Amino acid sequence: MPVCVVGLNFKSAPVEVRERLNFSMADTENEAPVLLSKPYIDEVVILSTCNRSEVYVYSECPQKARVVLEQYLSERAGFSQEKISEFLYWYEEFDAVEHLFRVASGLESMVLGEPQIAGQVKDAFEKAIEIGTAKRVFVNLYRHTLQTVKVVRSETDISKNAVSVPFAAVELAKKIFGKLNGKKALLVGAGEMCELAALHLKENGVSSIDVVNRTFSKAEILAERYGGKPYPFEKLYDAIEDVDIVLTSTGSKEPVIEYEKIKKVMKKRGFASLIILDIAVPRDVEPEIGNISDIFLFDIDDLEKVVEANKKKREKEAIVAGEIIKTRVSEYLKWCKLQDLNPIIASLRKRAEEIRRSELEKSLKKLKDYPDDVKKELDRLSYSIVNKMLHQPITEFKKAAKEEQLENKMIHFFKSLFNID
Repeated sequence: MPVCVVGLNFKSAPVEVRERLNFSMADTENEAPVLLSKPYIDEVVILSTCNRSEVYVYSECPQKARVVLEQYLSERAGFSQEKISEFLYWYEEFDAVEHLFRVASGLESMVLGEPQIAGQVKDAFEKAIEIGTAKRVFVNLYRHTLQTVKVVRSETDISKNAVSVPFAAVELAKKIFGKLNGKKALLVGAGEMCELAALHLKENGVSSIDVVNRTFSKAEILAERYGGKPYPFEKLYDAIEDVDIVLTSTGSKEPVIEYEKIKKVMKKRGFASLIILDIAVPRDVEPEIGNISDIFLFDIDDLEKVVEANKKKREKEAIVAGEIIKTRVSEYLKWCKLQDLNPIIASLRKRAEEIRRSELEKSLKKLKDYPDDVKKELDRLSYSIVNKMLHQPITEFKKAAKEEQLENKMIHFFKSLFNID
């Protein structure tokens, strides 16, 4: 199965090279047909994310297609072919399919096991199908890729353990409250870490996310996006009174949540449970607050321990996922070989039927005075004999394909044996 891929990623190339070969969806729509028009390329899918750009092709002449693709990428990047080749990787057949399955399953991502890449692979293949650069081979490869991702996710925990600090913070909150559905959250700060936390909180069912920030306009924008209220910084403790979860990341050099003030807030709350997730360095929360009854305080070190433990868990799961993928690749390639046999088997059956009909007609001419039921029995008998004669060679032919013992010489011999074109 001559499927090939050429590409670069965060492991093989620095960002200044990756950005030269990044493809927007509009680029893909314009350039995939251009690639398809080049010699030795029969199907094309372009996958481009912030950390990788890859061109998948189906070609009967992989090495000639490689030269064409590397020349195309060198021109697009503005590098010589010698220079661009330093950053590119190339895979063919088993290795190419395995690479695609690993990419789609998150095993080749910067954040091991991240699930978003599966959606990006899906978008890339669907765009190629839509514009006609992915045809029979890649449509089937796409289907097998999605099935592989589903198997990896159902049989491993590769995507289930938090490996970013904001995500780990939300996972800790879930462990304390069970579910976050209907809970209210407060972000203290409006930077990138708080935005990521807001996304995870919302995905896990938090009903509203209020925001406190020194720049009030930023608080307004983030609060509106996630269905909460904005507060000026001087109203911080008023905001805490009405929430279940506080996540803080301000960049302040001094703590912004103080022990004595939060004690007063807890009295007003009737000592309802409060989770405080301090992901700032220096810390935003005075550590003594963790001693107050009904406050669950976690700082960056607590969260980093969770992240590191989860990374190790994902690494173990990645080994299991890798073995699943190898099995899935073998199954896919066997399936492809069986599909390649179908036209040969169909030709054999057609040839056998032509011979049977020809010989039957000769016999029926000699038996024209015999009853119709005798003629029907001869038809049935000849059909049965041919089917039984073909059964064993076809069965062995398919078996050889499944066991990966079917070489081109054997296929040629089979076709010659039965006089099949």
